[in-house]
Amino acid sequence: MGIRFTDILRAFVLLMIMSGAVWAEDDVVIKAMNDEMARSMEQLHLKQAEKPYFIAYRMQDADTTIVSATLGSLTASNQSSRRVLSVELRVGDYSLDNSNFFSTRSFSGGSRFSGISTAPLDDNYLELRRQLWLTTDTQYKRAIEDLSAKRAAIQARKRTEELQDFTKETPVKMQGPQTDMKINIAELEQLARELSLPFKQTPDIMTSSVVIEAGNSYMRYMNSEGSLFTRSEPELKLSINAETQAPDGLPIHDSIEFYCRSAADLPQKKELFSQVREMGRRFEKLRSATSIERYNGPVIFEDRAAAEIFAQVFAPGLVTSRTPVNEDPRFEMYFSQLLEKMGGGENFLDKIGGRVLPDFVNLVDNPHIEEYHGMRLLGSSKIDDDAVLTRETRLVEKGILQTLLSSRIPVKSIAHSTGSRSGIGPAPSNLILSSDKKSSNEELRKELLRRVKLRNLPYGIIVRRVGGNGMNSLLRATAMMSGSAQSGPSNLLIEVYKLFPDGHEEPVRGIELNGITAATFRDIVAVGDKPVVYNEQFMPKISSIFSMGMGGASSDLPVVSYVIPSLLFEEITLTKAAGPFPNPPMTKSPLSIKSDNSAK
Repeated sequence: MGIRFTDILRAFVLLMIMSGAVWAEDDVVIKAMNDEMARSMEQLHLKQAEKPYFIAYRMQDADTTIVSATLGSLTASNQSSRRVLSVELRVGDYSLDNSNFFSTRSFSGGSRFSGISTAPLDDNYLELRRQLWLTTDTQYKRAIEDLSAKRAAIQARKRTEELQDFTKETPVKMQGPQTDMKINIAELEQLARELSLPFKQTPDIMTSSVVIEAGNSYMRYMNSEGSLFTRSEPELKLSINAETQAPDGLPIHDSIEFYCRSAADLPQKKELFSQVREMGRRFEKLRSATSIERYNGPVIFEDRAAAEIFAQVFAPGLVTSRTPVNEDPRFEMYFSQLLEKMGGGENFLDKIGGRVLPDFVNLVDNPHIEEYHGMRLLGSSKIDDDAVLTRETRLVEKGILQTLLSSRIPVKSIAHSTGSRSGIGPAPSNLILSSDKKSSNEELRKELLRRVKLRNLPYGIIVRRVGGNGMNSLLRATAMMSGSAQSGPSNLLIEVYKLFPDGHEEPVRGIELNGITAATFRDIVAVGDKPVVYNEQFMPKISSIFSMGMGGASSDLPVVSYVIPSLLFEEITLTKAAGPFPNPPMTKSPLSIKSDNSAK
C-alpha cells in the first residue's frame, strides 16, 4: 500500500511538535498563555474536586473599521481595536466531563458564558497572566459545579447511548503567516460615498445605505494537550442595501454583499456601479409588477438564487449537533426541539446512509481549495479552531449522505473530528456541489416549460434572488419559535419571474417561499452547468455553546463559500405575501421634488 499524503502531513506535524517552535518564544502573549496554563494544570485544584484535564486558551486581536454612507454623504466612520481572551476548561475525563450539559438553575445566574474576557492591547506579560488567571479560575469553579450536577442528572435516569464528551486528536503546532490587509480609511469612505450617490436618481427608494466593514484578526491558540497555532484572517465586507414600498404598501428590499480578503479583491468600480444601477432598475420593475395568489409547480432557482437557498435551507443540516443533558428529561426534549429550530436546519444525523439529494448529485466540503475558476474561496484553512488539521470531506456521493461535519464533540456514527470547528461549533468551509448530469440555462428553461405543460399550468417560475443571510435565518427561526411563522423557513423572495411557453418573462412581487425543507432537495430534477461562487456567514448550531462554551468562540461568524449551479425543483409552493402592510408615505420624497424642479 502506498504512502498517503495525509500520512506525510501528519508526520511533518509530529516533527514540528518534537522539535519545538522557536517562534513562540519571542511572543509575549504566547509566553503568558503557556506559563499560566502550566501553572493552572499543576495547581488548580479544590479539595474533593477534580483537577482540569483539558484547558484551551484563545487570544484574538481584532482591528475593525466600519464606514457607511447614504446618498453620497458619510454617516459613520469608526475604528476600534480589541483583544479578547477566551478559556475552554474541562473537568472529568474524555468520556465524561462538564460539557454537553445545560442547567436551568446555573444558566439563570448569568455565568454560563464567563469564559470570555477582555485583555490588554499592550503585550504586558503580568497583566495578561492576571487576566488568564481570573478567567481560568472562574471557568474551573463553574466546571466542577456543572460536572457534579451532570453526574446527578445522569444517575437519575437510564442512559440510552454511551458517547464520549470529547475526542482525542493528534496535537498540532502550526504558525500561520500574519497577513494583515492595509486599511486606507479615506479610500473606504470615498468608496462608500460614491456607491451611495446613484440612489439620488431613484427617488422612489425610501432608504439606502452602503456599509463597508474591514478588519484584521490575529488568533493565538494553545491547549494543554500540546497544540499551538497562530492564524491571521483579514476580511472585508461591502453591503449595499435599499428599501421601498409598493403603492399597496408591500415592503420591497434588496441587498448586495461582497466578502473578500482586501479592498483589492473587490470588483472594479465600474462593475460595482453597474450593480447599483441594476438594483435601481429592479426596484422600478418590482413597484409596478403584479403578484400571484398561489403557485405550486416546478421552479428554477437560477445562479445566485440556487446558492442562497442551498445555504439557508440545506447547508445547516450538514453539521453535527448534540442535545445537552439536563436535570429534567422533559425539558431536555423541549430544548432539543428549540435548539433544532435555532440551528436553522434539519438534523441529518439519522439520515447518514440515506438519500438526501438526487442520485446524480455529489457534495464535498474542501477547505484546501483556495479558488474556483479564478474566484477566491473564503472558507479555506489548514487548521480548525480546535487545532485539528482540516481535510476534504465527501458529504454526499450519488445522492447518499456519507457523513457530517464535526468538531471534537462526538455524536452517534461520527467518532472523530472532521477538522470543521469554526467559532462555537462545526461549520462548512467551501461547499462544492457537482452533478453527473448537467444542463445549460436554455435546457433548464425548456425542461421547466415541459413540466409546466404536463401540469397544465399557464407559466413556470424562475427565482433569481432569494434574499436573506445567516443572521436573517436566525431571526426567522426566532419567529418560528414564537409561533409567528410556519414550521419551515419562509422567505419574501427578492426577484421572481413568470416564464411563459413563448419564452417571455414577467416580474412578480410579494412572493413568499413556503414549506421548503432539506427534504425538498431530493426532488431536484436538473442541475445547471455553470456554478456560481457565493459567500455567506454561517450560523453554527446554538447547541454547540453547551459543548464548547462561549469560551471556545471567536468573535465573528465564519464565512462559507458555496459553489452551486442553478437548480430545477420538481415542486415548490409559492404564495402571495400576507398583509397588513404599513401605509406608504403620504407625500413624495424630497428627491422627487428636486427632480421635478430640475425638469422645469
